[in-house]
Amino acid sequence: MIANMFLIHSLDLMSRISGLLGRGPEQANFTADAAEARAQFHQEYVTPNGLITSDTQAAYAVAIGLSILHPHQLPRAGARLSELVRKNNFRIGTGFAGTPLLCESLAATGHLQVAYAALLETGCPSWLYPVTMGATTVWERWDAMLPDGRVNPGEMTSFNHYAFGAVAKFLYERVAGLTRLEPGWKRCRVEPGVGAEFGSASASHVTPHGVVSCKWETRAVGGDGGGDGVEVMELRVEVPYNITVEVVLPAEDGERRETVGPGTWGFTTTFRRGYEWPVLPLKPKS
Repeated sequence: MIANMFLIHSLDLMSRISGLLGRGPEQANFTADAAEARAQFHQEYVTPNGLITSDTQAAYAVAIGLSILHPHQLPRAGARLSELVRKNNFRIGTGFAGTPLLCESLAATGHLQVAYAALLETGCPSWLYPVTMGATTVWERWDAMLPDGRVNPGEMTSFNHYAFGAVAKFLYERVAGLTRLEPGWKRCRVEPGVGAEFGSASASHVTPHGVVSCKWETRAVGGDGGGDGVEVMELRVEVPYNITVEVVLPAEDGERRETVGPGTWGFTTTFRRGYEWPVLPLKPKS
């Protein structure tokens, strides 16, 4: 099932590439093949509402992340992925194929706080469990070192193996909020991902045109927790020449958008954290 989702994704990519190269007949063939593969996949594995026969974190993360599902199916699929993560006490239930897409698929379907709960979980398997064991690199397996400090006697015990570290993309694009919108970073977005108890984040990227960066920080109004839950965010964005940045800020009445060009820009906004934290796990019914 996972292999078929990547087949559909590959056909989608080949269709887009053929179009960019101006190869109309090839694009038409790849588009038709992708449509047929997607239709057969849905007949075999997906209900009309968006539930997947393989009821796992990986199945939903990949299906959402690779745009395998139809738009009207995403709310139910995202809700089920959130349920599975919460039922697993926010511990990761994906392998190399699904892990890079887990948090982003949650966020893309409206479950950013569940994604943050998984990101911050310290029980094994999780991204922060190795950190609690003193890790300074990403491990090949979640439990390469056991809680008592012994190296796992099984296979796959590399202590420098990036695959699970693919969550770094999520840190850049969601937590810090720096996202490329066009090839070559000609156009990008800065949209701070306010959530959990995060009060600051920063990111930078060396583009072909220079370094683009953002840094944001929040504080309670009055600095002492007053202000009836109102917070102030200060954002600094640095934009090199030939790049346009769309800035999206939280606001008390929704969001605020501005588009800026080259230069150093500062923004201030007030907002409320309109979500419950911490997110609680779902306990099995007795």
